[in-house]
Amino acid sequence: MLIQRYYATVEYDGTDFLGYQFQPNARTVQGEIEKVIAKVTKAFIRIDGAGRTDTGVHAVGQVIAFNVAWKHNLEDLHRALNAILPKDIVIKTLGIITEPFSPRFDALNRSYRYTIFNQAWPTILMARYAYHIKPQLNLELMNDASQLLIGTHNFASFGKPTQGNNTVRQITQAKWSTIGTQLNFDITANAFLYRMVRNIVGTLIQVGLGRLQVSQVQDILLAHDLKAGSYTAPPHGLCLMSVTYPETVKLS
Repeated sequence: MLIQRYYATVEYDGTDFLGYQFQPNARTVQGEIEKVIAKVTKAFIRIDGAGRTDTGVHAVGQVIAFNVAWKHNLEDLHRALNAILPKDIVIKTLGIITEPFSPRFDALNRSYRYTIFNQAWPTILMARYAYHIKPQLNLELMNDASQLLIGTHNFASFGKPTQGNNTVRQITQAKWSTIGTQLNFDITANAFLYRMVRNIVGTLIQVGLGRLQVSQVQDILLAHDLKAGSYTAPPHGLCLMSVTYPETVKLS
């Protein structure tokens, strides 16, 4: 059988996973997908992912790729994988790509969303996917502070690199929006540092609560020191929304 390279868009509820990346003796998204691929294809392989989401972080647009031999059609593989994946993971799309493709290194940018319910009482059905904050947040000030982050900066005050020591990243979108009492923070960058989004959100929440001035966010950014901020939002409000690639990478 011919070995082909498959790519997939994956959605998962990160609550009960110890993150995306494979770890021995721990339940991870990568580990669960690899187990299912092995059951279906009888091949024990490693999959490549676009991003390594942390413990408790969700995704609706994670992108993975893997090489495997499969004697049936694409639809049968898609159906077989989803039939035995655990209930907190689903493969939304599955395709074959003929050119070399790395979900991580070929990505142009990644987009995350952080969700908050800013109201007196929690929303039970969204408790696994949104952070509940009772005090009224000043969204205008939070958006003013968000704009300071757009552009290419050294984000050492908001995270650590997963490899190497480069802490420079380019943010192209950072904006809060509302749907009733639901606050969504959408952020897009070429790449993110470890816990960078959660640390940014935690800092912006302090602005919204009146505990930090907008100008102090600039001070934290320019400090290039993780200890300068140290405000981290909990993981369950964070979701990887999408990953984009150059037009030359044909993912249909």
